[in-house]
Amino acid sequence: MAIPATEAPPVRTPNPLSVAFWLAGQGIHVHPLLPGRKIPPRGCMRCWRGAKDDPNPLYIEHTAQECRCLAAGRYCHGVLAATTDRNVIEKWWHEMPNAGVGVATGKSGLLILDVDRHGGDKPTTDKILPGLVLPDDVNPDTLHDGLDVLAVLCEIRGVMPLTATDSTITVQTPSGGLQLWFRVDARAPWTPSAGKLGWQLDVRAGRSYGIAPGTTTTKGRYTALGSCRSVQDLPNWLEKDLLRTGHQRRTTTPTVPRDWTPPKLAGGRGYVATALRGELEKVATAIPTQRSDAINSAAYYLGQLVGAGLLDREAVRAAITEAATAVGVDPNERKAQDTIHRGIEAGMRRPRVIGDRA
Repeated sequence: MAIPATEAPPVRTPNPLSVAFWLAGQGIHVHPLLPGRKIPPRGCMRCWRGAKDDPNPLYIEHTAQECRCLAAGRYCHGVLAATTDRNVIEKWWHEMPNAGVGVATGKSGLLILDVDRHGGDKPTTDKILPGLVLPDDVNPDTLHDGLDVLAVLCEIRGVMPLTATDSTITVQTPSGGLQLWFRVDARAPWTPSAGKLGWQLDVRAGRSYGIAPGTTTTKGRYTALGSCRSVQDLPNWLEKDLLRTGHQRRTTTPTVPRDWTPPKLAGGRGYVATALRGELEKVATAIPTQRSDAINSAAYYLGQLVGAGLLDREAVRAAITEAATAVGVDPNERKAQDTIHRGIEAGMRRPRVIGDRA
């Protein structure tokens, strides 16, 4: 007697909001992507420039870093708006339930190795792994995509293939490529690239972003592979190769002195002192292109603690000003003071409850 065939169970697509919440719980900053696409939604009419041949008459000229929409919890400016705040995330996905989930690399302390499989013309042999010589037993004609190139790089370094370890979050793209997620120092100036490490090996870092599993585009779905659901530190050998290929800018920024004393605390809690020092150190070690972002972020985060009655508002303003001065910001500069003021005000409107993830 023949056994009747049974249908395979349907593949369950993760709810984007649930994915965003889960990532935020890991300290990973997220932002929405247009439903079915890989790009962030356009900003409000104040922030949207319009098309080149049809500019938006309501657009107000301003830098993205200083945009009031960021402090107000809007998704204007994509990666710069990325957050771990559950209230903001819930609001965004309530407005766009089918929005994909973008993962801001720099804010999250992530570096994503994007292994492509899109074909295309193969470069000359010396450009397959710039700066390295292919092993004698490797025929360049047998290398067809980024997976092959990454396997050769791992062979040269004498390590297990990254795609076989299942030790960090790995996302399969609709084209069959992979995105491998790694932890890096969030304050380090890692930079994105396309092909600098190797042919079809792209790096997403800094103000770049990855795409979370469960996100669906017109070309297919991004899917988590393996069983690992945590992010591994960037392997030392890969870090050295990324430094060799120019993926981190060298800086000589000052650090906050170790005998620095936090300003007056209203609550006197150890958590608050740690959070305060951490935010101010980010300001006092920011490179020039990231100073405005660091000041705005610190003001907003510490403003939440002010709103909760755990910090003194004026002491926070003075402390951020002092930290910014350490990296060359004029303490009397109106733009910097406006950024601090707006950030604290926005944070106070969303008081932090101790125990929330940052």
